[in-house]
Amino acid sequence: MMKRFLGIFIPIFTCATLVGQDYVMFQTSILKVRDGKNASLMDGVKKHNDKYHNGTNGPKAYLWYINTGPNSGNYSWAVGPTTFSNMDLSLPDDHVKDWERYVSPYADETDIVYMVRDEDLTYNPENETVGENILMKRFHVKDGAGNLDAVLEAVGSITKVLRKNKAKIARRVYINKFPNEGQADVMLVYPFKSWSRFDQAWGLGLPDGFMADYEKMNGKGSFRKNVMNVLDKYTYQRTNEVMTMVK
Repeated sequence: MMKRFLGIFIPIFTCATLVGQDYVMFQTSILKVRDGKNASLMDGVKKHNDKYHNGTNGPKAYLWYINTGPNSGNYSWAVGPTTFSNMDLSLPDDHVKDWERYVSPYADETDIVYMVRDEDLTYNPENETVGENILMKRFHVKDGAGNLDAVLEAVGSITKVLRKNKAKIARRVYINKFPNEGQADVMLVYPFKSWSRFDQAWGLGLPDGFMADYEKMNGKGSFRKNVMNVLDKYTYQRTNEVMTMVK
């Protein structure tokens, strides 16, 4: 863990809402656990988060176990909501040493991403910021002028239907601020309370019967044309990660 990734955060985090901040951003990374070190890693991260990322003197930090997808069996660690200006602040030696003592021996930290939420594309009726259990859909967009815009337009067309129908789910849309080869460009985060949500046969994350609702608003065949065909054309990889929070 490098100093520029953690920083000392200004105490502006209260009840999952940032005062005086006009965007929501999380710094996330993958903790690739070493063989036989799951329990030690979970305990070490908990100790570190409780001491340095408890929401008292800055943003909280969270740990999720990744159940599905290419990173399954590992962990996602996230700090936020935070700001980029916090990255300029120095980190005391005891903070670094604590991470090196309780976390570094048990996992390698990789794939650091700064996720910035797009409020225009997000549907978040209860104004929550962090979900205990989440489905994260990651879209890797092909290189090319206009490709990302096309994907975001498709994502936004779903948001319009969710808002019109006052859907009883949340869907938060995040953009990778500094995309790199092999990383996702767009992340859709669907919080959920129970795995029974996935008993439905179609549309991971979206409400049951959503396609019919979409086509009622946009016309027959519109979901295939406006969403599925666009994603097939402009993305080269899509993954689904189901994560459960480690408390």
